[in-house]
Amino acid sequence: MYANTNRYHEMVNNVRDFLKLYQVPKGLSERVMDYIVSTWSMSKGIDTEKVLAICPKDMRADICVHLNRKVFNEHPAFRLASDGCLRALAVEFQMIHCAPGDLIYHAGESVDALCFVVSGSLEVIQDDEVVAILGKGDVFGDIFWKETTLAHACANVRALTYCDLHIIHREALLKVLEFYTLFANSFSRNLILTCNLRKRELTLGASCV
Repeated sequence: MYANTNRYHEMVNNVRDFLKLYQVPKGLSERVMDYIVSTWSMSKGIDTEKVLAICPKDMRADICVHLNRKVFNEHPAFRLASDGCLRALAVEFQMIHCAPGDLIYHAGESVDALCFVVSGSLEVIQDDEVVAILGKGDVFGDIFWKETTLAHACANVRALTYCDLHIIHREALLKVLEFYTLFANSFSRNLILTCNLRKRELTLGASCV
């Protein structure tokens, strides 16, 4: 316990020194410190990637399936995935913790990942107007498995609260879909994309048909 406390204080002091050294603006400094404290309170300083890296491949896949079980259980698109398919998907997912004000996507940048909201709230902003609020169970990104080009985000997506997102990048998902062809058909039919960032007119709550 004392070792963890010492590591926490050492990390906080290092971050504070960094912010002071590079004269990071006060508002941004406060966001950074809030994020550091929030992240530590959730993870207790445990580096998930380091833990997974020391596990053998089979064990790592089992752990990743467990970590992504909420996403797999909540979305019908994964219902027909075999155990092997789920394991292949799970090791490609990343868990992202976002602080209030963080921009997950900037308008105009490439949409290269599919994002599943596990907790928290986000807003979709188009032409300085909030056009949607996303929350637990929502999915945003692009149906890039049906497209030949990368999309440019038509809106900003910004965290309103602390959020936990599980994301899978385009190349990783396409690799799995190419190998598990039966699952690919089911996934394409059943994934409900709450917010399609490719389209100028956002598709909210619509099935990807």
